[in-house]
Amino acid sequence: MKKGILILMVFTLVMVLGSITFAQDQPLEITFWHHEAPAHRVAAFQKVIDLFMKENPNINLKQEVVMWGDAWVKTLAAIEANTLPDFQFGLPDFVTTMFKTGSLAPLTDLVKEIDEKYQIFPNQKNMYFYDGDYWGVPIMTMVMLMTYRPSFLEEYVGTTEPPKTWDEVLDYAKKITENSEEEVYGIGIGGAKNLMTDEQAYIFMASTGARFFDENGNITFNSPETIEALKLYNDLIKFAPPGAEAWSWGEIELNIAAGTLAMSPYFPSVQKRFHEEFDSDDYNAAHIPFYKDRTERGTITYPNEVHLYKDTLEKPGHKEAVYDFVRFMMRPDINAILTSGQEPGGFFPTSVAASQAKEYWDDPIVKRFENAHKIAMEALNDYATLYGFEYGKWVNTGIGDISGADVLADTVNKVVSGQMTPEEAAAYGAELMTKYSAPIAQ
Repeated sequence: MKKGILILMVFTLVMVLGSITFAQDQPLEITFWHHEAPAHRVAAFQKVIDLFMKENPNINLKQEVVMWGDAWVKTLAAIEANTLPDFQFGLPDFVTTMFKTGSLAPLTDLVKEIDEKYQIFPNQKNMYFYDGDYWGVPIMTMVMLMTYRPSFLEEYVGTTEPPKTWDEVLDYAKKITENSEEEVYGIGIGGAKNLMTDEQAYIFMASTGARFFDENGNITFNSPETIEALKLYNDLIKFAPPGAEAWSWGEIELNIAAGTLAMSPYFPSVQKRFHEEFDSDDYNAAHIPFYKDRTERGTITYPNEVHLYKDTLEKPGHKEAVYDFVRFMMRPDINAILTSGQEPGGFFPTSVAASQAKEYWDDPIVKRFENAHKIAMEALNDYATLYGFEYGKWVNTGIGDISGADVLADTVNKVVSGQMTPEEAAAYGAELMTKYSAPIAQ
């Protein structure tokens, strides 16, 4: 009897040890979400994944694309259902919303490690700093500039020099639209209640000195500066193509490429098409113009980050695997694949080391449109900001909900559709913001 029990115990022990060994031999399955659906962007991510797995055969990485329009709802649902990925790419306003759910794990140690090694741009990392911790690692970033077609400026304005003030933008836009007899429109901006309008309208706000909040997180949207920005936007959209009030990103890019637009405050991200499809240099970008007597420019930047979920910490080895992959993505040679390699002019490095990397600047499209890339790097370091994050810290955790509700775009739409005056719309937008506002100082 005792002998039988002993044999059974030995057998059980062998089975358990065998199971452990088998588990250790199996690669860790790591899943992450990002929001870049175009096939060439997915391919860039896969290239990075394959290179990482070649160096780390014990880790199996899987990417899943979640469209930006679904990101908030799907992530919040996944939190409730316990079906989150190991990590996700996001933006500052998105991270503040996820932070409020209590689902995020701090990444302070990793940010400090990477910063020490590669020097992350301060305005990029600070958007993820709150209460003594970093809640995201900025991997790549985006910035809007004044994009333009030099040939149209030369033909219809008589110069190849881009406008340096917003008054000049208005003048150029009017001349181009009228002199071309509306074959080419002077400006490309939208007016729909969507994220693209939020982005473009913020450039006008940043140019006039308007802000959503003050340094204590109090709403300051209903201000003379906001009203000025709304007036300027409304004046300019008169020189946009018919139907621009309903546009999103796709329409802007299609019309730039089609030769319908001469200028647009937009991401300088149509380079790939001009290079590969048109073999043309007729596309460039300049600094955002100055507004009247102001000596500070303004534009929008979006540091695309990686954030980690607390659920991931409960899975043995998963946190370490995610950390290793983030370190890998921040290597300048690899980061170039996710920036110039993924979408030249669409994504830019977030660190000094990556911004100086040979792999980045040797990209043939970057070489062709080198001026636009140099301007972008200057803007990122000198004046690019994001609504709600202008102070180098979080001041109002309601910004994610305000952005998710497209309050700024809603306000702009009320003006360009003629439903409200700029003064009425500024008051309307401020009132909408109060529903979501959560000042940190309070």
